[in-house]
Amino acid sequence: MTTKTKAFTIRVDENLVSAFHHACSNTDTTASQAVRAFMRDYVKKNGQADLFSTPKKRTK
Repeated sequence: MTTKTKAFTIRVDENLVSAFHHACSNTDTTASQAVRAFMRDYVKKNGQADLFSTPKKRTK
């Protein structure tokens, strides 16, 4: 199964973007990885956790 991806554009203060990139660099991650991790956590905490659960195998 392949997952489709989408680009996500937002407006952010340039000082915040700079600080965010610096923080990501300090933690050896990319900004994209950090934003995706934040989005997954946010969705899990706010009512859509089933999007990330693995389906249970049915036993016969």
